[in-house]
Order: sequence, then C-alpha cells, then structure tokens
Amino acid sequence: MMRQSVLVTATIVLCLGFSVGATGTVFAWTESLLFQPLPHVPGLAQLVTLRTTTSTDQERVSYPAYKEIRDWAAREGTETFLGLAAFSIRRFNLRTEAAAEGRLAEPLWGVLASANYFDVLRVQPVLGRGFLATEDAVPRRAPVVVISHGLWQRRFAGDRDVLGRRVWINSREMTVVGVTPPGFGGTIARLAMDVWIPVTMHPEVAGNPDLLEKRGVRWLDVFGRLAPGASLVSARDVARAEGARLAASYAENRDLGLTARPLDIGPAELMIPLFTVMLGLSVLVVLIVCSNVANLLLLRGAAREHEIAVRLALGARPARIARQLMTESFVLAVGGILVAGAVLVWARNALNALLPASPLPIVVDTPIDLPVLLVLGAVGVSTIFAFGLAPALRLARVSVRASLTGAGSTRGGSRASGRLMGVLVSAQFALSLAVLVTAALFLRRLDELQRVDRGFRAPEEVVLNTVDFELSGVHDTPTGQILVERMVDQLRALPGVRAAAAATFVPLGFLGYSGMELHVGGYTTRPGESMIFLVNRVSGGYFDTMGIPILRGRPLQAADRDGSLPVAVVNEAFVRRFWASGDPIGRSIRIGDRTLTVVGVAADGKYEFLAPLDQPSPPFVYLALAQWESDAVVLHVRAGGDPLALVPSIQRTVASIDPRLSAMSPSTLDSYSSVPYLPVRVGSRVLSVLGAAALVLATVGLYAVIGYAVAQQRREIGIRMALGAAPARLVAHYLGYAARYAGAGALAGAALAAVIAYGLATRLPGSVPRVATAHLWPFALAVATLGVVAVLAALIPSNRAARVSPAAALRDE
Repeated sequence: MMRQSVLVTATIVLCLGFSVGATGTVFAWTESLLFQPLPHVPGLAQLVTLRTTTSTDQERVSYPAYKEIRDWAAREGTETFLGLAAFSIRRFNLRTEAAAEGRLAEPLWGVLASANYFDVLRVQPVLGRGFLATEDAVPRRAPVVVISHGLWQRRFAGDRDVLGRRVWINSREMTVVGVTPPGFGGTIARLAMDVWIPVTMHPEVAGNPDLLEKRGVRWLDVFGRLAPGASLVSARDVARAEGARLAASYAENRDLGLTARPLDIGPAELMIPLFTVMLGLSVLVVLIVCSNVANLLLLRGAAREHEIAVRLALGARPARIARQLMTESFVLAVGGILVAGAVLVWARNALNALLPASPLPIVVDTPIDLPVLLVLGAVGVSTIFAFGLAPALRLARVSVRASLTGAGSTRGGSRASGRLMGVLVSAQFALSLAVLVTAALFLRRLDELQRVDRGFRAPEEVVLNTVDFELSGVHDTPTGQILVERMVDQLRALPGVRAAAAATFVPLGFLGYSGMELHVGGYTTRPGESMIFLVNRVSGGYFDTMGIPILRGRPLQAADRDGSLPVAVVNEAFVRRFWASGDPIGRSIRIGDRTLTVVGVAADGKYEFLAPLDQPSPPFVYLALAQWESDAVVLHVRAGGDPLALVPSIQRTVASIDPRLSAMSPSTLDSYSSVPYLPVRVGSRVLSVLGAAALVLATVGLYAVIGYAVAQQRREIGIRMALGAAPARLVAHYLGYAARYAGAGALAGAALAAVIAYGLATRLPGSVPRVATAHLWPFALAVATLGVVAVLAALIPSNRAARVSPAAALRDE
C-alpha cells in the first residue's frame, strides 16, 4: 500500500523525522545542562553556593573568611551543612619527566581547591584518592595533584602506574595522587578542568601569597552540601547570621553579608531556560507535523474508501480495519524515528558554530545516552496516535453501500472529512503562528542587542592573542613589563597593522576580570556600599586600538611607567557616581597604599558578560600596565585587512622576542566579546529553523485541503461552470475557503503566541522583549507571512478548479 503512494509515504517519513529529530536534539541539549550539568556529582539539588553580599551586588569569598565559615559550619552548623568547600580556576603549565627530552609544556586549566572539595561533591576518583584533610592546612606544604581522566589518557596513555608520578606544574614539582572519573570536569558546567591542586599551594604555583591572608580580596567560589532535612531557606538564614558575625568581627567585612543560592554552575546556567522554551516549541512543531500527516492520511483515505468498503463488505470488522490502519501508521512512525536518529546525530553538536571564542576548555560534545534515545522513541511512537487515530476511525466507519455504489451519500462523508481536515489546518496555522512570533521576538531582541554600543569600534578588525608569563616561566614583573613594551612596538611595525596594544582584560569575555578596592578622595562610603570595581591594566595606544573615545584629559601612554606619576583613566559612569560636579581631571583615587591621579575620562562601555547589555554601564577604571604587575596580557592588534591573517606573524614576532613566550588562543575581538549574545543568538537560529519548518508545513497542509476540496467538488464545479459561473468567482470562493481556516488559526495562534511571549519575558528576563514593549510588529509580521502563504497555497488548486471542463466533469460522474 505504501509503495503505491511513494511520494506521500516519503513526505510523511521525512516530516516526522525532522520534527521528532529536532525535538530529540533540543532535549539532548537540555538534558546535558538541566539534568546532568555536572557528570558524576550526585544530589545536585543539595548543593548551594555561598556569596558575599554588598549593598548592590554579590561577590566571591576571601580565603580567611572561607576558613572561618567552614570551621563554623563544622562546629555549629551541622544541622544545615554537611561541609563547605572552596575553589578557584586558573591556567597552569604542565610538564612531565619527558620535558628533558624536548617535549614542550602543556598549557591546561585547573582548580585550586580546598581539601574537602571531592568529599563535599561526593566524587570518588577512579584511581588513587582525593585530597587528605590535612593537605590544605599549611600553605606550600602539600605538593600533590589530582588529574582528570582525559589528561590521564592523553598524557599518560592510561597507565595505572601514574600514581606517585612526578609532574611539574608552573615549575613546581608535584606528585599525582588520583584520577577523576571520566567526564568529570569540576563544578562549572561544560568546562573540562584537567588538574586539581590544594588551594594552599597557590603561592607556589600562582604567586601572590597575600591572597591567602587578605580578607578584602574575595576570589574563592564557596559551595556546600545541605544536611538531610535542610533547605535553601534555612541555608540562607544560617549564612545571613554568619555574615553578620563576620561583619561585626572584622573591619574588612563591615557592612557586608553572606547569602546562599542554588549551586552556581557557571555561564551554562543562562542557557537552561532557553533550552526549556525551545523544547516546548519543538513539541509544537511535532504537533504541526502530526496534523499535517493526519491531513495526508485523510487525503489518501479518500482514495481508499472503495478498498475499505470492499474489506468491510467481505466481513472485516471496523476494529480490524482501524488496527490495520494504525499498523500502517506505526510503520510510518518507525521510518520517521530512524530519520530522526540521523537528524539527532547530525545536529547534536550544531551549537558549536555559535559558541564565542574563548581560551577556556569548553566541552561542546552532546552525548546521545539512554534517556535521549528513550525520549526520541517515545515522541516518535506517540505521534502514531496524534496523526493516525482520527483517519483510522474515520475510514473504519465508511459507508459500505455508498462507497460501492457511488451514491451521493459519500459526499456527506467527504464533507465531514473536509471539515476535519480544515480543523487540522486551522490548528497548524495556530501553532505555526506561535512558533513564528517567538522566532520574530528573538530576532528582534538580537537586533536590539547588536545595536547596543559596546564601547569599542569595529571589533571585527581586531585580533587578540594571549601571552601568559606564568606559563612561560617569566616570573619577574620588570622583565614582563619590558617584554610587553617590546612586543607592542614590534607588532605595530608589522605590515597590515594599523594599531597595537596590550591589556589584561577583554570586555564581555569569560576571563580576565579583576576587581580592586578603591578609595575616592573626598568621598564618604555609604553603609554596605561596595567600593570594589573592575579594572583593566592597559598599555599605551590601547584606547586608539580599541576605538574607545577619550572625552576629557588624555589616554594612558607609554611614558606612564614605574617611577613616573601613578595615573588612571576612569569612565563616565565613575565620574557620574563620584564627581557629578566639577572637573575629574587631577582628582585622586587610592588603591591599597598607592595614590593615583586621574588623567582622563573614557567613554562608557560594556564590560561584564553576565550584565544585560542594555543596562547602564558600571564604573570602570583603566590602570597603566607598566605601573602594575600582571601574570598575563592579551595582545590587541587592529588590522587593515583580515585580522586572523596576521596570527602567524604575531606568533613569530612574540617568539622572536623571547623563545619562552607564545601567543595563544587567537580570535577576533568581535567573536571574543559575543558572549552576551549567545542565548538570544542560539534561540533566534534554532527558532528560525523551526519557524521556517512550521511555515512550510502549514502551506503544504492548506494546499492539500484546498486540493482535496477541489477534487471532491469536481462535479459541483462542472455544474457551476456549465451554468455560467465565472472562473474568477470560483477562485475567490476557494480563497475565501482558505481564508476562513487560516483566519481561525491566526486568531487562536495570536492568543497562544501572546501567552508564550509573556512566558518568555518572565523566564528569560533581559533576553526577549516584554509583550507590552513588543509594538506588536512580530505578531503582525507573522500573521502577514501566514496570510501570504495561505493565498499562495490556495491559488494553485483554485486555478485548477477554474480550468475544469464542465463536460469532462459531468462525464466523469
């Protein structure tokens, strides 16, 4: 039976395969972030993150504060917390014994972690052990490291004798004591950490021993596991009380608090609501396909009425007929599931192309595991009842006498089938309109965000390269400053380079954020007001290279170095907050024991990727790179042509200055700073595909219904034509027929779209516009698009009806 209608069968299988495959793909994305964001970490719901609170924001926790909170929780907070752990991620340089044979060091990312890190997470190494309780008790005294399963495989070939092996991390000899389970990468979802080192080894592998002593430097992520019976509310109450105790005990914690929130799994957390929304909309596309397939089966059923009538006349029961038709639908669904599997395999990593450039070890592979396969099969099988049941029941009740004799009563059944098909078309238009409106909302929001001034100009012309002095073995600050100056000077002399500079931070990226506590001359701090602001240490020529306007005063220059007047440039937001009246040039700010003079005011920009782009810019400070120490810099090179074509020249130039140095992680500024666009960009791309599919399916469905109506009313059309009906009137009749169903669907779809838009505004704040501010153009555009396709879908069969020969139509009867 299917071979007799190959085109219809292929259309059904392909439509089912695409829709079910799209749903399975979005579910795979959602599952990896929502249900399994941290592989091998059990009881995620019982993990919470602790943050220091200020009057305006939340920050990390200092190491001295963490130790007190941890010890207090172990002593008095056991009813709330089973344990509190801390960590901080950074890049390291790994060498093995093979380094003497010429093997280069491997740059990788790792974690400085408290000794109870693995215990609180309840992660058991597959080989060896985690950290002992005493291995973070004394600074510099625990040269041990736990490595990832991936590092064990690629660097040590899975050798089980790796335990006890010596490795050198940032030139510090350490001993491997354990290997984590495969897939475990830490508590930041979709990042693959490779090494874990006791946090008290920070002075040995990262320098700056003050971080273990200063309460004012908050650099640790702290998380805890709730005790049985404890809740997030009780954790917040306990954290608030402990924060008040710290604020009363230490001047550095004055006016600060402490709070608890669900475990922070990093930037991937922002994508979870988006994927949930996309999963719901992909189910709508499945429903559109099911209604379309039901229409196709009704069309095919009309051609099989005589066959079914013969079967019934020969003694077949209606239940047997319905069972046979449902079996045919099952075969179609199985074919659709197979195609869906191919779509899933092809599309599961489609998000890779949308990821922003980053030196972080982002894991982009989406696994196809048992839950994904079960959902794929369940959605595919459930479509059988969604598209097969109504046609099966309709055909199982066909009138035997009317079908075998060709009596007029069959036309009543045809009208009933036509009404059912029309209802299905209206449902398609309603669901299609909802998907199209949602896609239009995302496209509009993406356009709005791309129009926001990020504070720099022509980012597609700037190429970035990172040079890490710690990884290269350059630990002397003056030497590093000299090397930066030489690199910038020689890069400016390269052919095709218009400008070059160096900085420690790239706006809107994942890395490089550095906050410093500032004291503004003549300003009295309000209770609870945080005076920690983001800073960027930049070389001379930075503002010209980035295209950041200097509105007053001068930019930072190459002459601003050690021994000269300490200077800073602030942005407009900083001036508005502290010097709303008067000239800011010449004013002083203090960082630690250094007093700096403000020499310039730069235009506002966008700095943090987590902050909505359309919010006002926060205060920001630029420092002279040559007056401050830095472990790494990012080279900024503005090109006259293709910036990525300069990468080989940049890498050769850096290596020629010092063989120990290497320029890593090349990318354009435009790609690197596109992190805030990621949720909306992913939503707009995926929903555009789903919306286009919905539009095509609605068009096909309406075309089929009008074609079915023309075929069923061929004799009536012949009579009308014989009696003098004008072809234009027949065309208008069927266009009105199409408009009736499309209009009913549009009204229902507009209501559904409004509900979805409201839900998007509440679930994705800052990502899509609220309904009240949408100006209705996404709705109008979607309705207009569906109206156009409705007219086009109805014109072809309508014109065919207008060309019917009255004699031929009556003779066929």
